[in-house]
Amino acid sequence: MENSLQPLVELHNVSVRQGRKLILSGITWTLCANQNWAILGRNGAGKTTLAKLLCGFVKEDSGAILYQGSNIRPKSIKERAEFIGYVMQNPNQMVSKTMIFDEVALGLRLRHVPEEEIQSRVEKALKVCGLLPFIKWPISCLSWGQKKRVTIASILVLEPHIIILDEPTAGQDFRHYTEFMRFLAEINKLGVTIILITHDMHLMLEYTPRSIALSEGRKLVDTSASSVLTDLEIIKQANLKETSLYYLAQMVGIEDEARFVQRFIDYEKQVRE
Repeated sequence: MENSLQPLVELHNVSVRQGRKLILSGITWTLCANQNWAILGRNGAGKTTLAKLLCGFVKEDSGAILYQGSNIRPKSIKERAEFIGYVMQNPNQMVSKTMIFDEVALGLRLRHVPEEEIQSRVEKALKVCGLLPFIKWPISCLSWGQKKRVTIASILVLEPHIIILDEPTAGQDFRHYTEFMRFLAEINKLGVTIILITHDMHLMLEYTPRSIALSEGRKLVDTSASSVLTDLEIIKQANLKETSLYYLAQMVGIEDEARFVQRFIDYEKQVRE
C-alpha cells in the first residue's frame, strides 16, 4: 500500500524568500522511496526553486527539509549530491570535461575515490546509460540525447536515491522522447526516485503516477497525476492543459474521470510496449 511506503524526503512548511519576495510559501510535501513525481505549474510558479532547494542551491528561510528523517539544512551542495542529483534541461550547461570518462568520473575524483574504484563505477554507470562502448570518446561526438545520458551517468555514478530532471524531453521527437523515458523507467527499477519538472501533460500522465502542482510559490495539491488533470480548478490555477480524455469521459457520462484517464494511459502504454 502507498501509505505504508517509507518517507524518503519530507518538506515541512518550507518557505524561500528572494529579497522581500516570497518565492516558495509554506510547502509541505512527502516523497516516498521509489515514487516517481512531476512538478507542475506555470512559469514562475516556483518549480525550479523547489528543485534547487532540495539540492541545496538555495536555502529555506523557514521550515525544515528531512532526508530519511534527518534535517539536511547543514549539508552542502556536494554532500546532497550523493543522494539527490539534478539534471539541467541543456546538457551543454552541465558538461565541463572533454572526454566521456572524465566527465562521469569527475564527481568521484572530487571525493578522492581511488582510481580503481572510479574505473568500475564509471563503467557501471555508462553501461546502465547505454554508453559503455563510447567510454573513450570525446563528448563532442555525441548526439544531444547521448549528451543528456552522459549528464545522467555523471550523477548515477554517485549512487543517489533521487534524480531531478528539468524538462527532460524538450526538443525531442516522439521516438527519442519514448526511448528516453523508457531509459528513465529502467533507472527507476534500480531503486532511484525520478522527479520531472515538466510542461508535458502526456508525459506526466504516462510516466509519473504522482504530481505536485504549484502556483505563485504555493502548493495547490499533491496527488495522482490523473486527478490533477481532471480537476478544472487546479488546471486553471496552475495554468495546465486539460486532457481531451477528460472531456471524452464527460461526454459519455463517466463519473470517475480520473480513473478513466489513468486506465486509458496505462492501456496505451502497455500496448505500445
